[in-house]
Amino acid sequence: MALVTIRKVHDAALAQLVRMKLDAEGIPVHLGSAGHASLFGVQDSYSAIRVQVPETFEARARTIVHELMATLEAMQDETDEYD
Repeated sequence: MALVTIRKVHDAALAQLVRMKLDAEGIPVHLGSAGHASLFGVQDSYSAIRVQVPETFEARARTIVHELMATLEAMQDETDEYD
């Protein structure tokens, strides 16, 4: 079963959060290049962590990740209001 990249992230903690959410939804997930990014601790285009899922889960995984990111952005906006 081929893997497809549904998102690239530059933060290892965020990548793990996405992985946990997809796992909780029953979607197998692979984080590509996670070791490289963690090893050097850099956050640039060369160290992007690829969130990958089997092709058959692509549409559902994209929807879940989109909703998760929207929730996180809304939480950040609320936090910024109090700064």
